[in-house]
Amino acid sequence: MESNRVEIAPALLCMTLLEFMHELKLIEHHVRRAQVDIMDGRFVPNTTVHPKDLRHIKTPVKLEMQLMVKDPTEYLSDCCRMGAWMVIFHYESYKNAKKIISFINQARTHKLKVGIAINPSTPAAKIKQFLKLVDLALVMTVKPGFGGQKFIPATLQKVRQIRRWAPHMDIEVDGGIHATTAPLAVKAGANVLVAGSEIFAARTVKEGLEHLKATFK
Repeated sequence: MESNRVEIAPALLCMTLLEFMHELKLIEHHVRRAQVDIMDGRFVPNTTVHPKDLRHIKTPVKLEMQLMVKDPTEYLSDCCRMGAWMVIFHYESYKNAKKIISFINQARTHKLKVGIAINPSTPAAKIKQFLKLVDLALVMTVKPGFGGQKFIPATLQKVRQIRRWAPHMDIEVDGGIHATTAPLAVKAGANVLVAGSEIFAARTVKEGLEHLKATFK
């Protein structure tokens, strides 16, 4: 994957609206897109802000909502109302082709772009048949639910597989992305890197982003 096509999407894993607003203000003049983690405490053992709480948010940043929830369909209307650009659902939420296709079709009726995600334990082959129906494939490089986890190197093989199957698709990786793992992910074929700790722990968000970008340029 050519590095000039690689984008960094800061991860907004926020428990409260106040925390979300603070992190959004930090990044919105430095990035084109960001990922908002939505967790229901059922699909993963953690909870975050709900899309309905973000309805009045105004920002130039394209927000992609990663729906780490039991039933992503329940969140579509609120994602649309709050101006989301894309919804990313997890294969593991449904594991059923008819339900997956139904969700994709419903998201399209809301004029949303759609991504499909897989957890570290899920083989890439499980989503191969759906790749032509979505805009993005997300390979989780950590177990979903909490930030600051250690990158799982074995997940990169799934990135390579998906890149072979879909040469022009956006492939995103999420979890444990930092100066050492970012170039590995790009080399494997990822062109969207979701990073949280590496960006927000830096002295400034701008420095964090520039440091990360320098590793794969």
